[in-house]
Amino acid sequence: MRLLFAFLLVATLAVLAALLLKLNAGYVLFVAPPYRVEFSLNAFVVLSILAFIALYLLLRVASRIMRLSSEVRASRERRNVARARNRHDAAVVALLEGRYGKARQYAEEALAIPHSGGLPALVGARAAIDMHDFGPAETLLGRADVAVPSLAVPRLMLAADMALAQDQPGVALEKLAQLKREAGLHTAALRLEVRALTAARRFSEIPPLVDQLVRRKVYDAEQGRLIRASAHAEALAGLRLDGAGLRAYWNKLSDADRASAKAARAAASAFLALGGDREAAEIIVRSLDRDWDPELAVLYARCRTGEPTRQLEVAERWLQAHDQDATLLYALGCLCERESLWGKAQTYLEASLALDDHWRTRVALGELHARLGHRDLANAHLAAALERSLAALERARA
Repeated sequence: MRLLFAFLLVATLAVLAALLLKLNAGYVLFVAPPYRVEFSLNAFVVLSILAFIALYLLLRVASRIMRLSSEVRASRERRNVARARNRHDAAVVALLEGRYGKARQYAEEALAIPHSGGLPALVGARAAIDMHDFGPAETLLGRADVAVPSLAVPRLMLAADMALAQDQPGVALEKLAQLKREAGLHTAALRLEVRALTAARRFSEIPPLVDQLVRRKVYDAEQGRLIRASAHAEALAGLRLDGAGLRAYWNKLSDADRASAKAARAAASAFLALGGDREAAEIIVRSLDRDWDPELAVLYARCRTGEPTRQLEVAERWLQAHDQDATLLYALGCLCERESLWGKAQTYLEASLALDDHWRTRVALGELHARLGHRDLANAHLAAALERSLAALERARA
């Protein structure tokens, strides 16, 4: 239908043009003395139209010729970008496959192509870091096309990870602080900061980050509790020469954190190292009343509170619920030995030995028999203690 309408329209216009040309008897005269040119009006109209068409075509050809070089450059750039993207994609695939050498090769090939951008450099740096080839990684991260604002986050993450791999946690924390100022810490950055703080032994700063990671579902509640307890334990152990700092740190902990046996062990050991036996004993008693931990019972036996009888009574109270705990029996034997209750001490230590033939119980029995003048028994227990301690060392090395 459209084709028919166009045909009718062209035919109509042709008929009208023919009628106009037939009826038109005018002429056009150009005078430039001594020259004189005369055209019929119809010829002038036709020539004008043809001249306009010729001029238009000439201008189009000239414009096309002028744009040709820029189009060639744009086409070359598009091909380069496509090649670089293919090499970059191959580098990413190789990186995910764990083929770090290939990933670096493909990334370098992409970077050799003009207009490749900074992403291949980041991929190559990631592969170089995983290969512990830090020189090339630093060079790649220092490229101008990587220093653009849009790539600040991955660049700083890689720089922090590289610093950690080089045992430079301070540098890693500086990079992460810069990342936090620019974009805030996302989940991966929080996990990296936990690693950096651990390497820097700044354990007191870890629990707040763990709380954030628990809220972000990186750790479940139990994992978060264990990591917090480990961080608090390390922080408390680092304060064993700072009595005021140790007390301040312990007092600021929440009841949930104090309930951790790991934190309680570290705090009690630190207080014992500072001579705070009474404080250590109080921490141990409160912790064991909440949650049983045999090693805390051993630490309790080391405390000298000035009330040995009361201390022994408290420990024997625990025996009601843990009468098959070899470690508690060993601790009771040590407490009785300190009070010169030789028979009771021997009973507890032998009961502990019957449940667990541990080298420290053998040592305690050997020392007890040596005090009582039983040299043969003492030597036998000490020899057995040496044998078991050496076996434990061998197992630890294996």
